[in-house]
Amino acid sequence: MPRIVIAAFDGLQPSQVTADLMPVVSELASNGVRFLHNHAVFPTVTRGNSASLVTGVTPGKHGLTANKSIFTDYSSTEVVDALIPKLPEINRLKNGGLLFVPTLGELISEKDLKWVSVVGGTSGNAFVQHPNAADHGDVVIHPEFTNPPEHHSTIIERFGEWPAKEAPAADLVKRTADVAIEYAIKELNPDVLMVWFPEPDTSQHFYGVDTPEVRQMYSLADAQLGKILQTLEDRGDEPDVFVVSDHGYSTIDEVVDVHSELASAGFSPDQGDRSVICAENGGSILLYTPTKSEELTNELLDWLANQAWAGAIATDLPNSVLVDEVSMADIGLAGPRSPHIAVAMRSTDTGKPAPLARSGATAGGTIGVGSHGGSSPSELHNTLIASGPSFEPGISSNIPSGNIDVAPTILTLLGIAPPEHMDGRVLEEAMLNVESAQNSSSTPILKSTKITKSGHGESSYLCEFG
Repeated sequence: MPRIVIAAFDGLQPSQVTADLMPVVSELASNGVRFLHNHAVFPTVTRGNSASLVTGVTPGKHGLTANKSIFTDYSSTEVVDALIPKLPEINRLKNGGLLFVPTLGELISEKDLKWVSVVGGTSGNAFVQHPNAADHGDVVIHPEFTNPPEHHSTIIERFGEWPAKEAPAADLVKRTADVAIEYAIKELNPDVLMVWFPEPDTSQHFYGVDTPEVRQMYSLADAQLGKILQTLEDRGDEPDVFVVSDHGYSTIDEVVDVHSELASAGFSPDQGDRSVICAENGGSILLYTPTKSEELTNELLDWLANQAWAGAIATDLPNSVLVDEVSMADIGLAGPRSPHIAVAMRSTDTGKPAPLARSGATAGGTIGVGSHGGSSPSELHNTLIASGPSFEPGISSNIPSGNIDVAPTILTLLGIAPPEHMDGRVLEEAMLNVESAQNSSSTPILKSTKITKSGHGESSYLCEFG
């Protein structure tokens, strides 16, 4: 029986969780803890945040820096879209080291506990949750693959072909829940179950943020979570439940062809010593200069600083252009695969209430629909709710928290000491038995009355890079 259920609603903003539209999640919040100041990691894209949720560290430390990035230990020039089949290929070449730190699945397997995830989102999101699942007796389920692979044909035979991921993704949401109930819970019997719904993200990218079509989708996903929890209740299970999202959302008000803009300014990927390679991630771009030329860096930074579509800029490269520059460590991207320059696209306060509070420029998409990837408050501020027998009932926490806190908290609930390398902290202010959690954890647990930063890197709360 699952002891922990992680229910992810892709792209869900906290303001979208209301009693009329999401009664199941709202009831969990009413009976548990709603974290009012939870934050994604930057860039606010799915695959980097998915990896941070299951590793408890920032993207620089786990190595999957964005949806699109350069894996510098794989290629110094190829921009990798972090999907199947590229990620398994890199994982094989790195002998299981796609991520630099272990996932929750790996850590709990050392205690003979089982991880299963059922993911209706992208294949990359699913794969990074547990790249080495087959080596640990665990299972990752996605419409395109399973890890280990033998489960894929069994699921197709039993449930039929998976519905397409297209807006609105109603059929895919339902199938994700059905497979979670009938296969993951009833046959695989995990200790930790992750269920990832592709909505409201799929529809917000297509229809716009919080449109009527979108509301129908996150209400549907809420109802499917209700079916999952009812199944567990009927079995006599009472798990601790985490409701999470990977990022928030903004509305596109300008689309920038960044590659063309760079090329017109004399910065392109095929110029030898002057090459500049760009990986676009919606509301942010990652830039790489393989030669790390200070002269080229200064030219590029000077040009970027004068682009109306460019917001905050971060770099660790030596330069004489940026004043009070933000480092990669400040935004959680310092590490072996760190980009050389990170740019958050311009963001604007719309004057409207959440979830429509921000608009901005993006590197792709369509004006008027939703996007993410940037560093605006609306994109960084995301959903976290914890409910169940281990949590305080009916409270709201104003203490800053983040996606990197989920993994160490789950380990503590399972009686496993979080590794010292984790950036996240145990969310002790939400837990009923703090003393017990303290005794089982090697990560210092901070008393809520004394918390100021909650142990995060600055990227956990940094909006517009500060």
